[in-house]
Amino acid sequence: MGEAVSGPMELSKDADARGLLDWFAFNRTRHPVFWDEGRQAWQVFGYDDYVTVSNNPQFFSSDFNMVMPTPPELEMIIGPGTIGALDPPAHGPMRKLVSQAFTPRRIARLEPRVRAITEELLDKVREQNVIDAVGDLSYALPVIVIAELLGVPTGDRDLFREWVDTLLTNEGLEYPNLPDNFTETIAPALKEMTDYLLEQIHAKREAPADDLISGLVQAEQDGRRLTDVEIVNIVALLLTAGHVSSSTLLSNLFLVLEENPQALEDLRADRTLVPGAIEETLRYRSPFNNIFRFVKQDTTILGPLMEKGQMVIAWSQSANRDPRHFPDPDTFDIRRSDGTRHMAFGHGIHHCLGAALARLEGKVMLELLLERVDGFRIDHENTLFYEADQLTPKYLPVRVDWN
Repeated sequence: MGEAVSGPMELSKDADARGLLDWFAFNRTRHPVFWDEGRQAWQVFGYDDYVTVSNNPQFFSSDFNMVMPTPPELEMIIGPGTIGALDPPAHGPMRKLVSQAFTPRRIARLEPRVRAITEELLDKVREQNVIDAVGDLSYALPVIVIAELLGVPTGDRDLFREWVDTLLTNEGLEYPNLPDNFTETIAPALKEMTDYLLEQIHAKREAPADDLISGLVQAEQDGRRLTDVEIVNIVALLLTAGHVSSSTLLSNLFLVLEENPQALEDLRADRTLVPGAIEETLRYRSPFNNIFRFVKQDTTILGPLMEKGQMVIAWSQSANRDPRHFPDPDTFDIRRSDGTRHMAFGHGIHHCLGAALARLEGKVMLELLLERVDGFRIDHENTLFYEADQLTPKYLPVRVDWN
């Protein structure tokens, strides 16, 4: 490789979506892997390198406790024993145990119920000219579905919204570089969520039902059952990562289809394009920006020497715009071949457990919107996002022309 003309581009802390994509494109081409002194981490941008980071836990660990103790406020998400923070060989048996209660068959059986909930939500706002696509639809559908799937009262969904909002507001933080007020902002929400979930788990142990928490309580692998703390960790992951992936996908459907009216026309003419539109939305506006790993042992697998204990940030959003794998990557193309090869749900052993559910909810929502809505316009001036990158809407006002 020839000598670079300039050093890596710096990312402004208040970069919007365009700024973030420009940062990806510049560094992906010129500095695909570099040490970021300011963030004290390796930045990784290319698709193949992202896959390498995901597929080699012997070099790139998900166990943050390898290099530092987990703050008590984060133990329910990335603490010792949480499935998202386990490396092999411990990860395999845990994932297998969890999968018993979160099977494709269970998800497939949900479609009639997902459709009925979506119809109810649309009926509720049908008389409104302007809706909040997040609060009325894209947040509401996944939280009702996940609450019913878990077996917790749907009436508690406002509690879930508070917890998820707190976690999402902090989602852009670059752990372990946490702000001074982190404990004050996230600790109360996580403690409240943990206490709530423990109460639900104890109730399911006393009176099991046909739901996911009961399934986790009863799941057994090689004579081993999950502890209460492990179940809380798993349910917290599903309530946050699983729910957020669905909610973000549903909101982003409005954004990408307004931006690409021809795609919307094509979908109206041919509903078989719906699955492709879901996959392309996931690629084009992924629910999550990146994954974090720690170097477990010195390695040159990505080129430069990466030393044990250093942090790695691998960008899924950038991998999904890599032209070597997605020709004309900045074009939204619902007919894109190999559209499912995106990294929106991660890759490898930590591939998102909620991926199938998010796809199902996206498919059902889009099909019903095509049936019931003639057109829509987003009020961009009043739209709010969780982060400056404008990738996850918090409030999305939409003027709807019902048919």
